[in-house]
Amino acid sequence: MRSLRRPVLVKDLSWLVVIALAALAVRLVQVHRHRRADLVAWAQRQRRSVVTIPARRGMITDSKGRVMATSVERPSVFADPNVIPHPTVMSDPNVTRGEQATGDARVIKEYQSIAEKLGPALGLDPKILADELLCRAGRRFYWVKRLVTDAEADAVKALRLRGVGIIYESERRYPMNDRFAHGLGFVNRHGRALAGLELRYDGDLRGQAGERTVVTDVRRRAIFTAREGYRPPKDGGHLVLTIDAAIQGAAERELAAAIRQFRAQSGSVVVMVPRTGEVLALANVPTFDLNDYANYPESARCNLAIQAPVEPGSTFKPFIASAALAEKKTWPGEPIFCHYGLYLAGRRRLHDHHPYGTLTFEQVLVKSSNIGMAILGQRLGNAHLHAYVRRFGFGRLTGIELPGEDSGIVLPLRRWTSYSTTSLPMGQEIATTAIQLATAFSAIVNDGVLMRPRVVRGVLRSDGSVKQDGSNPVEVGRVLSQTVARKIARDILVRVVKEGTGRRAALAEYQVLGKTGTAQIAYKNGGGYEPDAYVSSFVGAAPASDPRVLVYMMVNRPVKRIGYYGGTVAAPAVREVLAKTLAYLGVPPTIESDGTVRVASQR
Repeated sequence: MRSLRRPVLVKDLSWLVVIALAALAVRLVQVHRHRRADLVAWAQRQRRSVVTIPARRGMITDSKGRVMATSVERPSVFADPNVIPHPTVMSDPNVTRGEQATGDARVIKEYQSIAEKLGPALGLDPKILADELLCRAGRRFYWVKRLVTDAEADAVKALRLRGVGIIYESERRYPMNDRFAHGLGFVNRHGRALAGLELRYDGDLRGQAGERTVVTDVRRRAIFTAREGYRPPKDGGHLVLTIDAAIQGAAERELAAAIRQFRAQSGSVVVMVPRTGEVLALANVPTFDLNDYANYPESARCNLAIQAPVEPGSTFKPFIASAALAEKKTWPGEPIFCHYGLYLAGRRRLHDHHPYGTLTFEQVLVKSSNIGMAILGQRLGNAHLHAYVRRFGFGRLTGIELPGEDSGIVLPLRRWTSYSTTSLPMGQEIATTAIQLATAFSAIVNDGVLMRPRVVRGVLRSDGSVKQDGSNPVEVGRVLSQTVARKIARDILVRVVKEGTGRRAALAEYQVLGKTGTAQIAYKNGGGYEPDAYVSSFVGAAPASDPRVLVYMMVNRPVKRIGYYGGTVAAPAVREVLAKTLAYLGVPPTIESDGTVRVASQR
């Protein structure tokens, strides 16, 4: 009986095998037809890895080609925690909890062993490093320490630790540290531009990253680069500035010296070429080191010259005087009665620093008479005052390439009152930035033509070819006739320095023109002015007959008992910047040894 049953059992088993093989064949066909592409792609992903090849960020140079910002290759240490064995939550019911714990303890010990070797080499706490690696178990990438020193990188290489490697990253460096810091801006360690020209021209500077596809082994170690998987990076372009690092350094030093001497809170200086709008220097105090920007407060990183409008005070008077002359509301030599230092304008009482009787039109500006200017403002009226204020560019952006520029404060004409009529001519009820005032003053110096200020001379491609040419001056428009502009600049403003409030700006070898300013600081919420709080300023240019350089400096909150008038605080510092800049540029002297003034050659 048993011998008869065996063939039946074998036959039944054979059919089961046939059915199983058939089911397997159907599954294989199904997988081949419907999932082949997905599985092949999955296998490729397991065997291949895409590595990003970073592009090199372009340089920023000054007008003479001196490097102000560049990128260097620095080593960074990373780990692949997945290569280091790590504890897993085992779901196999045949594995006991004791076996899981034993396995976990062994793997934790491996992490600790690596951390104990790697930590001291990088100045890291081994215990914390082991915990960090353990927390990232199963992941493919972890930054252990970025931008390490060469000595640290060599120490890591010598350890030859499994799952630990070195990648070279691009780090932004600023060879001149704090020079033109507010203009250049900075890039963080991740390569992200955060401020200044670095941010404004990030698209031109950063370039385009490339990539390569590598074939890896079972532990994800690169074996070779796939032939079809390489795309080279495109390095970033370069930025050439109008800034001259030598002039920038001189301006920064003189500004800092003035602030120290008068124990001021802050200040700004702008150096321009009046006829082209090129900015040769732009500086602020407080400042910061671009290579260590994160350790400075945000207030130190504020570009005050373009972002912090203040009342200009008497430096604003030349704009109103030129408007009065242009509109024939006065004439050269006109006697203007200044009421001996007290003038009633409606219910408002105006004062001068000295009681003047009758002054000529020129003397009103030379002696900086508030009353004389108020009378000129009344003759012009609010409509003309507002029109000229806007024509000179106040209340709108200058268009300089630096990000974050403030437009200043010019109230709409409908909000002007009779107080405005006498306040504007004295530089009150208006707020301007340093770059605005320097640009507007350049229009008077430049025979009445307003130019757009520029800090970028050009953008170059990575190979040095020109991508964007910014060397050509940009004319905004004519705001004054040549006759009026030359009368104000070459006659009256020369006398301000020669015999008026700006005498401390005079140079022995060059005839200087300029205007002082001493403005009270208004409360932020309105309602008058802070006691003993001033902005001391001076704007000057030389040589007077053909101004090659203009310098505007403002010093915020000097200590009153030490000195606070613009002619005391800012004028001497401007004189030094002018002297150093003119000598550096090789401008021939215009004052002979016997005191004779020689007219500079017209360019």
